Amino acid sequence: MTELDRKRDRVAVISGAGTGIGQAIAAKLGSLGWRVGVGGRRVELLADTAALVEQAGGTCAAHPLDVTDPASVERFFGAVEVELGAISVVVNNAATARYGPLDDFSPEEIEAEVATKLLGSLYMARLGIQTMRRGGNGGDILFITSLAAVQPWPFHLPYAAANAGVEQAARTLRLELEGTGIRVTMLRCGETGGTDFATRELTTGRMGPASEHWFRRGLLRHAGLMTPEMVADAVVAAVTLPAGYQYETIAVMPTAPIGDLPHTFDDFGTAMMQAHMPEHDPSHSGVTETTGATGSVPR
Repeated sequence: MTELDRKRDRVAVISGAGTGIGQAIAAKLGSLGWRVGVGGRRVELLADTAALVEQAGGTCAAHPLDVTDPASVERFFGAVEVELGAISVVVNNAATARYGPLDDFSPEEIEAEVATKLLGSLYMARLGIQTMRRGGNGGDILFITSLAAVQPWPFHLPYAAANAGVEQAARTLRLELEGTGIRVTMLRCGETGGTDFATRELTTGRMGPASEHWFRRGLLRHAGLMTPEMVADAVVAAVTLPAGYQYETIAVMPTAPIGDLPHTFDDFGTAMMQAHMPEHDPSHSGVTETTGATGSVPR
């Protein structure tokens, strides 16, 4: 078997690539000169991602992708391989979530979160493995998960459970694939600003109560937040390691800003606004708005 040179021109596919972390990963891989297939349900957003990849020096193919639909995943892989060549990197990024106690969820909402994160990741990995086995040169399967997979995180239960399932799948898959040259990496994210579902929850009114609950439980302790670009840097580090070793799990989380930690939820909201939205005067905004606007939740 010929070992894959993991820093030369490669073909990568990314789910949930229209916004946030997925978009940032696509741009970072483009800056390596790679060919990048980007997919998502909102096709209109993929054009911006494709432009960023091309501007960074890569080549991009954008195609519709609903990871909850196996047929859509197969169409996506087929289209990308026709356009860009054999895939050697799969980044499972797609996710959706809402906040609140489990008994407030509809069955459809629970199903959507589990299907997108858990089933979608398995569908993507399955096809990625098939194409990498055919190539015989190995490759990388990377699963982006959440701190909520290992830390009990109330008001985030279906998403947390789905992420825990993904992490167990990654651990098992790594053993299944020994001897193939296909590496399996789990990248667990802490609090990241600008994720699509966190921003969306601001408009529902659920972000404020959930953030207060998390702060009082000690789950949110400071105003530190990562950007999608920081997470993308960690992805690049994992998939460009030389052959012969791999990261099993990478846990990335923000550091606390220098200074005193907030003692009250009001202090926390003010600190978040000052750190991430300094143009806004906290005295003119409610705490619910200040904590929600930043998207301070585990990815």
